[in-house]
This record gives sequence, C-alpha cells and structure tokens, in this order.
Amino acid sequence: MTSASSTLLRNALCALSLASAPLLVGSAAAHDNHGDRLSYVYYADGSGSSTGSGTSDDWQRAQALRAGDAPFLYVRDGSGAYVIRDAATLARVKEILGPQQELGRRQGALGKQQGELGRRQGALGAEQGRLARQMADARVREMGELGRQQAALGAQQSKLGVQQAALGAQQAELGRQQAAAAKVAEPKFRALVADALRSGLAQRVQ
Repeated sequence: MTSASSTLLRNALCALSLASAPLLVGSAAAHDNHGDRLSYVYYADGSGSSTGSGTSDDWQRAQALRAGDAPFLYVRDGSGAYVIRDAATLARVKEILGPQQELGRRQGALGKQQGELGRRQGALGAEQGRLARQMADARVREMGELGRQQAALGAQQSKLGVQQAALGAQQAELGRQQAAAAKVAEPKFRALVADALRSGLAQRVQ
C-alpha cells in the first residue's frame, strides 16, 4: 500500500469512528470546569440505539435500568442519578435532540462510505505494491505493460481520492451543523431536566 493510500484509509476509518460515536450536548470539558456536568443517556421509542454523554458506567447503568423498548432517559448530575419515563417529558427530549440524532445518522452513513472507499484504496495500494515488486525484477520488454498497469491503478487511486475529499468536506459541514445544533439544544435540554427534577418526574436511582 502506498503511503498516500495508507493515510487516506486511516482518515476514512477515523471519520467512520467519529461519525458513529454518541452525540454530545455541549462541551463536557466546559461543564467539568464549572462543576455542573450533566451526564445522560437517551433511548428513543422502539430504538436500540442511544444518544448521550457520560462515562462507561453511565451507559452500563442506563442499559441495566431500561425496561423493554419504551423511551427512556437516564441523567446524572452533582446531586445523583435519575431516570425519567414521563411520556410528555420524553416527547420533548426527542424534539430537542432530534436534529442532533439526524445529523449523527447522516454522519454515520458518510463514514461508512468513507470506510468503503478506504478499503478500496487499500486494495489498490496493495496491488500497486505487488506491481512495483514485479517491475523491480522485470525484463525490459515487460516494463511497458507493468507501467501501464501501474498508471491505471494510479488513476483509480486519484479518482477515489477525489471522492474521499468530497466526503470529507461533507463530514466537515455536518460537524459544523452538529456543533450548532448542540449549542441550541443544550440550554433547552438542561432546563427540561431541571424542571423534571423539581416536579418529581425524575425518579432517583441508587
């Protein structure tokens, strides 16, 4: 595999990993600095996928506390951990986090495309390496054909590189939209959780 192909493959797989990661509401580091970190895990109705921000313990606890496929919200702040199953509250959560979830799905789809392109680039790179070894031992009359094959592979690599660049630009734009959506969602989400805590709609868990 050529160094350029290897770099593109790593970038594609990295993008796929990021696109598939849980969505965040706001900056975790910023919340930690102010001592008001709000961790949460949210399951939409009938969905096996989750959205949230928290530690691995938070995700494990949320999974253990969830009952069936009903919508469910687990939250943890400085006062403790809670679960919210109130239908009206969860409908509002879905409304608030919906734009982020949709952007996450779109990022995941792009990441899969990037991963597939990266695998194809890797395969082409391996073939280019094989031809290069052949060329090192080839007779003069064989060099022309091997050179043509290398040129054809190089053209394919270039085409895939253009496609990767286009997908990368789309990922960057979705990332900007994701950041904007998080900025809008965070105060609404935190206010909703605070109201659920005050009104007793959040059940404290050990």
